[in-house]
Amino acid sequence: MKRFLLGTLLGMGLLVLADAEPLKFLFHQGDQFRFYGTTIQNVTIDGQPYQKNVLLYRVSYSTAEASATDGLLRGHISFSAQPSDGEATGIDEEYDVEYRCDSLGRYTVDSEQLMPTVRSVPTLPGTELKPGDTWSARGEEVHDLRRSFGVDAPIRVPVDVSYTYRGTVLRDGQTLHVIQSDYNLYKRTGFVSSDRGFFPVLLSGYSHQTHYFNAEKGREEGYQEEYTLVLTLNNGHVITYSGSGESRLAEAQTMDKPALVEEVKKSLKDEGLGDVQVKATPQGVSLNLDNILFPGDSAQLVPSEQEKVRRIGEILRRYPDRDILVEGHTADVVSATDPQKLSQDRAAAVGNALVAAGVRTPEQITYRGWGASKPLMPNDTEEHRTKNRRVEITLLEN
Repeated sequence: MKRFLLGTLLGMGLLVLADAEPLKFLFHQGDQFRFYGTTIQNVTIDGQPYQKNVLLYRVSYSTAEASATDGLLRGHISFSAQPSDGEATGIDEEYDVEYRCDSLGRYTVDSEQLMPTVRSVPTLPGTELKPGDTWSARGEEVHDLRRSFGVDAPIRVPVDVSYTYRGTVLRDGQTLHVIQSDYNLYKRTGFVSSDRGFFPVLLSGYSHQTHYFNAEKGREEGYQEEYTLVLTLNNGHVITYSGSGESRLAEAQTMDKPALVEEVKKSLKDEGLGDVQVKATPQGVSLNLDNILFPGDSAQLVPSEQEKVRRIGEILRRYPDRDILVEGHTADVVSATDPQKLSQDRAAAVGNALVAAGVRTPEQITYRGWGASKPLMPNDTEEHRTKNRRVEITLLEN
């Protein structure tokens, strides 16, 4: 299970009493944020340990529309397994995200959207609060088990959430309001078959969350969670997912893409790397390394190319507030090597070289491969195929 909640875990402080005031979400068009989250999850089958997962997620979103009553949030979320020490973070799954949130925190999400998993939590009461006050509201969880069990639809579970206001806490010089939320899950799935023969017939569990809300900025800035999700299968087996999660927030500044493109081009030229192409993209500013050399069907960076990546990394180091995405591409040619895996491995090699050079931390450099699915040129000449064999490094706007 992958849980997606917007928020950040900040440094601890002392609990203090708050002036009674109504809390509400505020929206400002153009605001950009990114969140880094971690979920530690233990999986058991019939009570016996099966595996332990450490899942990382990165969410970037912006406020596309804003009014006094709600906002339209658009963004992107990627999930990854925790990388080994010193390695960049590979993207395992990713989704586009779009939903409306009103001033009390209630979501309106298109029925086809799978993310966020947890919705309308927390919902604010719209009244003045003092420590110890309680209220309740409706939320929802959505779980997509189609790939795991071969069922035909996601499971949507409405939940009745109980809230308690705990007062305020001082963290990193900010006064944040602390809200506790608790709810149980229980739903018969309605599935009667799957292409694998076994499938969940009952979903149950619970969630205990602590939310940290910034009244001045009108947003949740942190959460901690403990949860359990239990799937009872039609064959009598029981799979239990138990874990804890947290996330942290970074506010992103608007990128002046044209100015950054020219700045990076000049830096590359000064480094003798003027043949590296630089352009603005919807995600940020991308460097196209179609001249980076790998041995045939290999993802091993030779020493000369390692030095080239290191020099490029020194330029990227000048923009520490921007995360980096590395994407690998291959040409569409007959080969004994899987092009998807080859492109991913080459992107990983460049990402790992940037991590090794200290350009960013592993979680700030993500990578993925596209195989031959995004050619720049027709694959009809060797010159065109060379252009298609490339690694792209993007300084992400958000």
